[in-house]
Amino acid sequence: MGLSTETPSTLQPDLVEPAPKRARKPQSEESKAKAAATREAKRQAAITEHAGGRVELPAVVTGEGQIVTATAAQVDALLATITDGAGTLTVDVEHTGYPVGHELFALRTVQLGNAAIAAVLDPSDPDQADVICRHLAAAGVLHAHSATADLVPLAVAGLVDAEGAWAKMIDTGILAKLADPSSTNNDADLKGLSKALLGQRAHSPEADKARSALFKAGKWLTDTEVTTPFERSGWAQVDSRCTTMVRYAASDVLDDAAIAQVIEWPESAVLERERAVQRMTARVTHRGIRLDGEHVARKLAEHRQAREQHAATVRAFGIDNPGSGPQVAEAFLGLGVNLPRTETGRPSVARGVIDPMQDLEGPPGDLARAVLDYRHHATAISLLLEPYHELVTRGDGRARPTVYTLGADTGRMSSSRPNVQQVSREGGMRACFTADPGHLLVSADFSGVELRVAAALSQDVNLAAIMADPARDRHREISQLTFGPEATKAHRYRIKRGVFGRIYGGGVKAVADGVGVSIPMAQQIIDTMDQLTPGLAEWSRMDRTGIETGQTQFRAYNGRVIHLPKAAPHAGPNYCIQGTARELLVDALLAWSRTRWGTATLFPVHDELVVMVPEDEAAEATATLERLMTTELFGIPIVAEASEPSFEWKDSA
Repeated sequence: MGLSTETPSTLQPDLVEPAPKRARKPQSEESKAKAAATREAKRQAAITEHAGGRVELPAVVTGEGQIVTATAAQVDALLATITDGAGTLTVDVEHTGYPVGHELFALRTVQLGNAAIAAVLDPSDPDQADVICRHLAAAGVLHAHSATADLVPLAVAGLVDAEGAWAKMIDTGILAKLADPSSTNNDADLKGLSKALLGQRAHSPEADKARSALFKAGKWLTDTEVTTPFERSGWAQVDSRCTTMVRYAASDVLDDAAIAQVIEWPESAVLERERAVQRMTARVTHRGIRLDGEHVARKLAEHRQAREQHAATVRAFGIDNPGSGPQVAEAFLGLGVNLPRTETGRPSVARGVIDPMQDLEGPPGDLARAVLDYRHHATAISLLLEPYHELVTRGDGRARPTVYTLGADTGRMSSSRPNVQQVSREGGMRACFTADPGHLLVSADFSGVELRVAAALSQDVNLAAIMADPARDRHREISQLTFGPEATKAHRYRIKRGVFGRIYGGGVKAVADGVGVSIPMAQQIIDTMDQLTPGLAEWSRMDRTGIETGQTQFRAYNGRVIHLPKAAPHAGPNYCIQGTARELLVDALLAWSRTRWGTATLFPVHDELVVMVPEDEAAEATATLERLMTTELFGIPIVAEASEPSFEWKDSA
């Protein structure tokens, strides 16, 4: 007879006394040290396995994947076959992952070549540095992918003249952003782009996979931030001369050169606009913008104190970790709040969920406000102030944002490390950035540009009349039509989000979530807008219908083709409006380049341009910037508003 696995009916499971757990014997310091040594030995063995053998530099990697060591003279002669006669040279660099100016930044290798060969050189060796300098200067055309990340370190190291290099740089990242996404798989990342365009001929996807395995073996991070500990940065810790890294470094040159040969190139005039703007915005990455260390320290202390105050309020609801989503969700559920579920089935406490709860009375509203306040200060600390503080205390006190001039699919510009577009317009955060001594910051911002562009593209008579009358406030008018004549400033702010949500193709739910109102109220907002601006509503409908029938290219007034999203026809109006607004900013930048401040350090922030100019020229520069940004589009005035020149970057008025 077999043994039953069921509990006998005479026994109750909760009455069965479990066997006592054997107490774990505490480890001695000696055994802990031995265990740590064993783990480290295993880690080092894994690193050795994934790194491969060590390669003496310079080395040449062929298109077939073969690694050949060579002398500097041999590499010089090989590169001369490319650059003689001002040929096209592709360039890439590897460094420690920290920003230029930081004490941990170091340029590790420089790669030069074409689709057939890539030379990997050590810039710290004088003979190899000489080879790098001469061939970068001799090339007639340079290619790189996201070229700012390559040319700025080279210029800082004295290996290339920045202005001269930009004059002949054609960035394949820009080519990818301008090309039809159907031909590039909508991927501007070099590895993904290589896979889409080169298929089996691509080197970088496999090389990156091997690099990733090496970093994993070393327990290192791939994404190095300015606050990343040195021992955790894979780019700083890895041996740049190991086989895996030499092959990885070379693969970007081999693939990038091949991409330049097969990718769709835009019209010459469109490309030249983009090259000029990239050159202008790269100067802030090279030169940096000064950080006020004392102001950064004050703001950091202020936000840390506020974060702890709000954390205490959150903890009063039984939450141990105010930053824990599951704990916050559990507290809301305990208060009887019905939370929506994420795709994985967990209760959501995203900002869009908690934001509308601020208006609730009682404990749910108190908790919502405390959580949002805590998150605001925690984000300001981790995302902005701590990185700024690191740049001040361990760097040269300058922030060097990288501007992506075609950052979004619409073409809108973006920035990173640090992202100056994330800096709040209020609360004194912008004042962390200042001009250099003897200089001031001047700025001007387009006023309501997206609504003005919407009026221009749709030729909506009512919207055009609203935009032409400075006394009319379109958001207040819609809020009064929606909430009644007693609509408050808070109503206006919420309506503003709904207006843009609707303009950008959002449906009832999207508007409801954006404004924080019920579905019926969101429908009322949409109906009000459609009645107020019927021409815009019809234009948006036609745009969506066109995409659904295969018309996915919108040619902006300057000739750039904006590729509309086939998978999301409702977003088509957003692409047209934001893409066109971006071209107006490009026009202003190009006009500015022809002034005597055309080579000044500047950076774009959404619809604003911030420029550093000599103090005694600031008034004239401000007036010039406002004039150059003021224009018209299809009969609709495009208005710019300048701020008073100031030493620090001011909050919005």
